[in-house]
Amino acid sequence: MAAYFIFQGVIKDADKLNNEYSPKVFQTLAPYAAELLVAEENPEVIEGQVDLPRTVVLKFKSRDEAKAWYNSPDYQAIVGLRLEAAPGTAILVDEFAPPS
Repeated sequence: MAAYFIFQGVIKDADKLNNEYSPKVFQTLAPYAAELLVAEENPEVIEGQVDLPRTVVLKFKSRDEAKAWYNSPDYQAIVGLRLEAAPGTAILVDEFAPPS
């Protein structure tokens, strides 16, 4: 079952995010066949309030694959850049499977 990493944050340092973190993160994702589904900084708020406007959604084949990527030495070597440049939250969710 697919799993999704959902990151929400606010960009504090666009230069660091775009020039240091982003080029490296794609290299860490490649071995895990992850798909970048969403990278949005200006969401249209339909209900409620958004305090962290940057949303990124990554799709993985499974929760285990997603965790393996996040905990990999390659990603852990750069995650600090993201946390400095765009602090926020990260959650991992499984794809919805309707009851049979």
